[in-house]
Amino acid sequence: MGEITTKNDSEKAVRFAAETIIENALNLHATDVHIEPRDGLTMVRLRIEGILKVANQLPADISPKLVRYFKKLAGLNTREKNFSQTGTISHGGARIRISISPVLSGEKITLRLIRARTSLRKLDEVGLWGENLLLVRQALRQPRGIIFTVGDGRNTTNFAILNELNTSEKNIVTVEKSVEKVLPGVNQTEINPKIGLNFPQSIKAALNQNPDVIMIDEISDSQTAKLVVNAAMRGKLIIASLPVSHASDVVPFMENLEISPFFLSANTLAIIGQNLVRTVAPAATTVNKLSKLESKIILNEFGITAEELNKLEKLAQKEGLGGKKLLTTKESLNEITTLKDSAEPGFTGSTGIFEVISFISHGAGDKIKSFMLTSPNSVQISNFMQKNNIVPIKVDGLVKALRGQTVIEEVLRKTGL
Repeated sequence: MGEITTKNDSEKAVRFAAETIIENALNLHATDVHIEPRDGLTMVRLRIEGILKVANQLPADISPKLVRYFKKLAGLNTREKNFSQTGTISHGGARIRISISPVLSGEKITLRLIRARTSLRKLDEVGLWGENLLLVRQALRQPRGIIFTVGDGRNTTNFAILNELNTSEKNIVTVEKSVEKVLPGVNQTEINPKIGLNFPQSIKAALNQNPDVIMIDEISDSQTAKLVVNAAMRGKLIIASLPVSHASDVVPFMENLEISPFFLSANTLAIIGQNLVRTVAPAATTVNKLSKLESKIILNEFGITAEELNKLEKLAQKEGLGGKKLLTTKESLNEITTLKDSAEPGFTGSTGIFEVISFISHGAGDKIKSFMLTSPNSVQISNFMQKNNIVPIKVDGLVKALRGQTVIEEVLRKTGL
């Protein structure tokens, strides 16, 4: 007689599958897990260093069982299948944000892994260096105003900023969608839309706590935007993230939220735009020599002269980025770091590539403020940056590729050149 599988055995199997998926994701340092119903199977993909990779393919019939398991675990409605639901669970030392949404072939599960005791980087460890680092620190010395952060990795930069500001002399308050990093000495708050605690209410509450610094991890509505500007006008230093990709998008985005160019220009200290590129083990890279034509094409694509790039590379070398060898001269770009031909390149982590628009830098600050009063669009702002020697994010990436911190393929992938 064949073995009869009981309901209890089935539940144990689903629990084992769910825990195995999570443990595997944590061991591989994934940030997100996607569990997707597909034709004839259940696809499990992990986002590692920003890239989605297939981790497993499970039988199709386990997908609804995993959906039910995670819904029960997060206290969600197991009968609701027509609307998205979100919740939070704990697993060992990690918090996991669960999002379950209906798709054509069933329901899709997305898990966001938030590790406890996540180490905090310093400003010079997130990818800021040279003029960009000086401009950010100049903004942080101001008693009031807004520092905007945008792009991939902005939360890490936000906490590097808070880490630098965090002294016993300052009262720092955060308003966050979800507390992903714990910073001792900082009063962190988390919004809870289920009970009506949204960003505007949380910011109003923070302002009643006599803060010196407020960090808001997303401005996405007019009411929040107006509260942030008013807080800056009342003498608070604000660190605020926006859901846009480029520094040049900040002014148009805030205008769309009914903030006038005058108030934005008068209260902004700096805009920090960034993206994340993967770092690579030296053994997985090679340095390729370039012909004069190849050098000219690359320099044209990045909008920089060989002499300007050589100055930046020398400064990066002086600050300890990469090895001793220079890959540029005043006349040309001679060599470039690329990946070796390998099926499994040795990616080791990630670093930021940056562009910083300072509204208070000596000489340039007034020019930038005046320009922003004209309500420029994103393209006009990008052109202004290039004409006024603001190092664009793609050039920061190119310098990091020259210094061996990443490879040219990564810079091209993330900047869209």
